[in-house]
Amino acid sequence: MLLPYYGPKHPIMVDQKKDTVYYGIPDFKYTDQAGKTLTSLSFLGRIWICCFEDLKDKKVSPSQAVLMNRIESRTDLDTTLRLVTFAIDSENTKSLAGYASMVHAGKKQYFLSAARSGIMSEFAIHAFYQPVDSSYKNGFIHFFLIDREGHIRGIYNGLYVKDIDELIDNISMLEAAYYVNQNREESRKNDDGI
Repeated sequence: MLLPYYGPKHPIMVDQKKDTVYYGIPDFKYTDQAGKTLTSLSFLGRIWICCFEDLKDKKVSPSQAVLMNRIESRTDLDTTLRLVTFAIDSENTKSLAGYASMVHAGKKQYFLSAARSGIMSEFAIHAFYQPVDSSYKNGFIHFFLIDREGHIRGIYNGLYVKDIDELIDNISMLEAAYYVNQNREESRKNDDGI
């Protein structure tokens, strides 16, 4: 089973032929818990999972943190996977680092914050929720699976273990698809004598 692409498709012309470009996450530039600036290019070429959290929320945020840790522990052998939490509330580096420590975040987890309040909420709505026609009326409770090219390949309710286990299975499926494609390309090159 192939994972679907989420978001609007855009027709383009390539060598005078019509083709389709799938929706990709728009460029972003935020600060992580170590004070480093990370951009959308920082995750290009990697599969990554992201969610949006109000770190001061005592109801939803702890559940999402626990489930993000579940993803990390279940995928601990995957060294290229990245787990990204976008902090809805504008946080400084020190508070992001404190939160990461409090939730026992591993080395694959990044907590990103914008310079001003409201920026991250707008980013969540316009870059993730609206393009995939997903509701955010109950808050930003979803986890998103992003492929190596920056396309949304899955949306999961971040409050249900069953959904997160499906996400973990889908990470494996996506990695397997990349592996098969890579082997196909290598085989084709060998067949062509390249």
